[in-house]
Amino acid sequence: MLNSKTVSPEELIRRQAEEQFRFFADFIPQLVWFTDPTGFHTYFNQRWIDFTGYSLADSVGPDMWNNLLHPDDRQRARDIWGHSLATGEFYEIEYRFKSKNGDYRWFLGQAQPQFDENGKIRQWFGTCTDIHDQKLTELALRQREQELERAYSDLEVKVTFRNLELERQVLELRQKLGE
Repeated sequence: MLNSKTVSPEELIRRQAEEQFRFFADFIPQLVWFTDPTGFHTYFNQRWIDFTGYSLADSVGPDMWNNLLHPDDRQRARDIWGHSLATGEFYEIEYRFKSKNGDYRWFLGQAQPQFDENGKIRQWFGTCTDIHDQKLTELALRQREQELERAYSDLEVKVTFRNLELERQVLELRQKLGE
């Protein structure tokens, strides 16, 4: 701790607030990140470092995060992020990030700009929330729904053919009885 005689009270308060923020950002389960107004990453919390295996020095920059995205998600992520950077609109996307062990996990990425007193974006605050288990459940439910729809269609076809066969048999019986 610094000697309070050499540091102004304002500086002590600022440092304490920064220390509290870092503790909070590392405590919550989300990956936390900041960018400047142009999208240049300036901060990642410890959870980001633990998940990706990238150091803070490896992580900062304009486009490094896109290298960790699943190849199928990269262009869509660039497009949505570019739109938010250009318009200042809230950023939200579901995408897959590669972990330090090479596996991909689904995340919900969200970011909100912070504006200065003139209405210009000062910086972006973002989080990535792990939704992998929910996404897998959603995909499994969607697959099951498709299987049930196929089974229902097959059953419908079978019932239609059976009805036609029964109608044919009834017609034959009527013809025999009418003879």
